[in-house]
Amino acid sequence: MTTLFRFALGFTLATCAVAGPFAPAAGQPGSDAIAVADPRFTTWATSVSSIRGPVDIAYPEDEVYVNFGVEANATGPADATAAAPYPVISLGDGGSADLKFAVPFGDIPGPDFAVFENGFVSFNTTFLELAHVEVSSDGIHFYRFPSTSLTPLSTTPGEGTNVNATNVRNLAGKYVAGFGTPFDLAELRALYPALDTQRIIQVRVIDVIGTNDPTLASRDATGNIIADPYPTAYPTGGFDLDATGAFQPTTTTYSAWAASQGLTNTAATADPDHNGVPNLIEYLTTNGAVELTGNTLHFSRLSYRTGGNLKLQASTDLLQWTTLAESANGAAMQSADGNAATVSESGGFRKDVSVQLLTGATRRYFRLAASPVP
Repeated sequence: MTTLFRFALGFTLATCAVAGPFAPAAGQPGSDAIAVADPRFTTWATSVSSIRGPVDIAYPEDEVYVNFGVEANATGPADATAAAPYPVISLGDGGSADLKFAVPFGDIPGPDFAVFENGFVSFNTTFLELAHVEVSSDGIHFYRFPSTSLTPLSTTPGEGTNVNATNVRNLAGKYVAGFGTPFDLAELRALYPALDTQRIIQVRVIDVIGTNDPTLASRDATGNIIADPYPTAYPTGGFDLDATGAFQPTTTTYSAWAASQGLTNTAATADPDHNGVPNLIEYLTTNGAVELTGNTLHFSRLSYRTGGNLKLQASTDLLQWTTLAESANGAAMQSADGNAATVSESGGFRKDVSVQLLTGATRRYFRLAASPVP
């Protein structure tokens, strides 16, 4: 956002907004804004690919698209400031950017990564441009953080409005330049079982179209129209992406994983979160779930986790257990018993394992077991 456009917009937006229930602006008590100098940042996006949006989506026939900044501006640490907001890439209405990480990152207690924009305050107006955020563990499937926007809509048809940070949750851009909006991968575990929250390789940022025109507007997870400055019909319009940084690189050893999770009991057999899955099995599989379809058992494992041996076991009485298949140190799952006719795997770092039982097998109970690597 250039200085010229800042002052032009400073007079057109409302100068106040009703406070909401969420974290307030950077520097205020209770804010969860994360400063670029925060020592928790260990890795930043290394490459970006973008799709630019129009300067004003209401006039597609004009075919005018934003063109400010280059993709490289959004790699590495955040460097936009209130005094120098220029090293960004503008996305335009509904535009998007995919940020890739050479070093994958994962879930730890609290926030896991933050997205930076170049928002500012001018003439008592907080100019914040917002964006949806999605993540991917395979670069193909993306999963969106459920967002909330409680910002009152403008009384002028078609227009966005001034944004108060307390009205916004899980939308990038709610903080001014130099402060990132945090996101916690733990929120996605139950929502998206196919997402490996311990190995995120890509973050997608999608500009919010802040108009209150219901045919064009962006909406939050509950269907509310999301209001932010609109129209911004100039080359720097839309979300201005500065950077995305993460805290914890993906862990491979059991000890590193246990430390990253903040476990109260790090023993392999312990279950400190009381979810019914021992620590070591959670480390090797995420959820320890086994499903039986006909004569075939299905479960998933994380092939990059090499700190344990994973076993599929069967029993007829819940007392005596026989190992049907086993993966040692993250290697491919192999048949270990004649009652497992075939064992196959598919996928990359997250392996989907199928174990087909022989017809007429008498075992009725199945479980995953694990032992630590010496």
